[in-house]
Amino acid sequence: MSSESLHGPENYANWRESWLGSQTEQLERAAVFRLAGPLRSKRVLEIGCGDGTYSIAASLTAAQVTAVDISAKVLSSARRRAEERGAIVDWCQASGEQLPFQSNLFEIVLAVTSLCFVRDAQRAVDEAARVLRPGGVLVIGELGKFNWWALSRTVRGWLGSARWRRARFWSLGNLRRLVVEAGLVFHSGQARIYYAPMTRIAKVMISYEDRMSVFGQIGAAFLTVRAGETGTELIGCRRTETNRLEDIFGEHARPSRRLKGRSLARCRSLTAIVIVCVQ
Repeated sequence: MSSESLHGPENYANWRESWLGSQTEQLERAAVFRLAGPLRSKRVLEIGCGDGTYSIAASLTAAQVTAVDISAKVLSSARRRAEERGAIVDWCQASGEQLPFQSNLFEIVLAVTSLCFVRDAQRAVDEAARVLRPGGVLVIGELGKFNWWALSRTVRGWLGSARWRRARFWSLGNLRRLVVEAGLVFHSGQARIYYAPMTRIAKVMISYEDRMSVFGQIGAAFLTVRAGETGTELIGCRRTETNRLEDIFGEHARPSRRLKGRSLARCRSLTAIVIVCVQ
């Protein structure tokens, strides 16, 4: 959940205006919406919406979107951004640990980089499961723990950053346990953002992003999981829906390609070079 002091709208804007921030956000959005599946005409809830990036994008694909955040300041910014883009979203100031909605209301629930800042992550996931309709889908996007981004942010917390001092980083196993404890069935988990949090290195590594998925969550800064009340298989986006997401998010919304042969060798060599540079 965003807070007034830790996640002001200026932080979102500054991050999005940088090359590193815009590219990273684009990859993260594509990963989340790929797991969410088709959104058209679905009732969608975003928990911890910040300044509304995911909620606005969902609305532009003809979903019926409700978004909650604990910060009145960032919700005000989200409303302005939605109006500028012609998106219709029902904004609500509330905590993800106590949602003001009846049970079984939403077909899709999104929670992106919100569990890392809440006091009780299990309670937040329990609430997400409560408001999810039977057959609905919960998609969580979170900050991974086994990567250079997490190390950098942890050090910043040690050095006095209030935001990162309280942050929690996750593994796919951690996230799986949360959804299972909430009574949901874990469907799948994915990992993204393998490049280091340095623009010069990221510009070299970003073209290898899809190929580096062979490393799983090791080195990945962003993790996504999909869960629901049933064990149905992952539903991929229809062709028309995928094209619509590409219009909004760019080429990173396209499905990942498989890694083979020499490409894998080049990927591993580049990773070794990056590790040496960072050290």
